[in-house]
Amino acid sequence: MRRWIVGLGLAALFSWSAVQVVGFYRQHWPSIVRLPAITAAAMRRHHAQPVVLSAVSPWFLKALIATEDRTFYTNLGVSLQGIVRSFWVDLQEGAYVQGGSTITQQLVRDQLLTTKKTFRRKLSGALLALAVTARYPKPEILDLYVNQVYLGNGYWGVGSAARGYFGTSARRLSPAQAAVLAGLPQAPSALDPLVHLRAARQREWVVLENLVAIRALTPARAHQIFRMPLHLVRHS
Repeated sequence: MRRWIVGLGLAALFSWSAVQVVGFYRQHWPSIVRLPAITAAAMRRHHAQPVVLSAVSPWFLKALIATEDRTFYTNLGVSLQGIVRSFWVDLQEGAYVQGGSTITQQLVRDQLLTTKKTFRRKLSGALLALAVTARYPKPEILDLYVNQVYLGNGYWGVGSAARGYFGTSARRLSPAQAAVLAGLPQAPSALDPLVHLRAARQREWVVLENLVAIRALTPARAHQIFRMPLHLVRHS
């Protein structure tokens, strides 16, 4: 009940009435319930290689959360600070340019919404993320996300990306390889290490700095990892 109250309170911030919010949830609840099935279907369409969360490198999971959503395990599916910052930047720019999405919001956007940047989509994404967090445990949300996220070069999910870029499994990713993959959701095509290696390495360093910021790495260890070879698989 507390989560629904929070959801209604956040909706009020966007000037929606309680009746509208209840109607929204009633309309979208079937999709929320079917989210795992919807995600699985998307993975089959994209020929993704599914992996269970326990078979994913802890380095990748730490780097992903540090970079995409540091409060993932404690937030309600949205970051109020991120939403406010996003709308403020959009207002200043006069266009929808700022992301500010949590991992849960990204999952909802990818599987239940469109990628078109509009105020209504942002609001819908926030409300759906609240409902998804209320229904599913965090490990399941993270499992769905890492298996469906686009990581460039036609690779959907960490399993496919690990094989495609490095010829290894998601479990055996090195710290450097994990940092590269964790940096890709921001701009998977522009940061594709097979095409834009320099940009990918620059992003890798940003990810390592994020790990230092949350004290998962020391600065010395981050520099050591950054010097590791990536062992990219070159495709003809």
